[in-house]
Amino acid sequence: HVDSFMCVCRIVTSLCNLANGGAIHLSAQLRREYLPKVVECHKQEIMELIKWSGSLSVVTDQSTDSQDQYVLHILFVLQGLNGEDASDSELKAVLTDTMYLQAVNYNTVSQAIVKCLNTFGVDFNISAFISDSATYMSKAYNRVPQGLMPNSVHLTCNAYIVVLASDIWSTILPEVDKVQLNLITRYGKKLVDLIKWLESHEIRVHQAYNKVFDETLKGEQHSSNTGIQNQCIETFTEVADKLTSYYDPDSRGRTSHFTQPAHQFLEAVRVFDPLQVCTLNLDTLPLDSIPGLNRSCRTELESYRFYAKECNRELSLTAFWRSAKPHFPNIANLAKQYLSVVPNSVDAK
Repeated sequence: HVDSFMCVCRIVTSLCNLANGGAIHLSAQLRREYLPKVVECHKQEIMELIKWSGSLSVVTDQSTDSQDQYVLHILFVLQGLNGEDASDSELKAVLTDTMYLQAVNYNTVSQAIVKCLNTFGVDFNISAFISDSATYMSKAYNRVPQGLMPNSVHLTCNAYIVVLASDIWSTILPEVDKVQLNLITRYGKKLVDLIKWLESHEIRVHQAYNKVFDETLKGEQHSSNTGIQNQCIETFTEVADKLTSYYDPDSRGRTSHFTQPAHQFLEAVRVFDPLQVCTLNLDTLPLDSIPGLNRSCRTELESYRFYAKECNRELSLTAFWRSAKPHFPNIANLAKQYLSVVPNSVDAK
């Protein structure tokens, strides 16, 4: 960004006024005197972006550095429905903090998240908390004071879930490692495409539920050999069962060890898609899973459905909700907030 560049330029220029001709003898002096100024400049820029965005998602990921120290990355993903350009649907991910942790558990992670939110003055405007499927991440979300995330949902990275389901290929077909490239090219392309689709920066949370369930309904045949067909059917069935256990855990009549915590939200958020709302059964849709969808919003639903049906289907989401806001302000505000929930945590990795 130009502002960040100019900020750094001003700091570097100030070096010319140092004693001894501007020579800096120790790197510690850079870290002590100048790096904090650059960090503060970056912080102010992020706070301006947050102010402009209005609502954001918090994305986290834990990893280790080259010295095996625990590192927690925290990103903010800003809304993508604010641009003046009607085609603007990109979500902007900003790295806000990288913290070293002495230990990794729900207590240290929740404390780090609260510290980060307080640093940037983020209050009451968090739409979602996105993480991997680790148990301590779920506990960390539940430990964060509700005052910081009163209207948020916890969402596990959808791309990661599809990767877990894809691992079934190598379990059922052990020869996969020997012919991996050929197999992926012939049979795994659709799952790979789905993973890439879920990793996009475009607004797609309203389509994620349908995309995943499309894969659970496919039973493809790639050979006339009955044995191979049966093996492929078994593989596709297990992949479908795996995905279904995450996104529709009650359908199998058993409790899954892990589910997508936002599976009902992903199903319900489709109501904000003008191309889908006309075909959805609102009576069976879990609308209560959308925070803030109150009585005022529900009274606007039928009028909104009629408006969506009559509207130009070529309109982008940005253009549609800009035109619809004067007519349905309550639903439009929620749509703006929750359509910008990113369905993955890829940027934090």
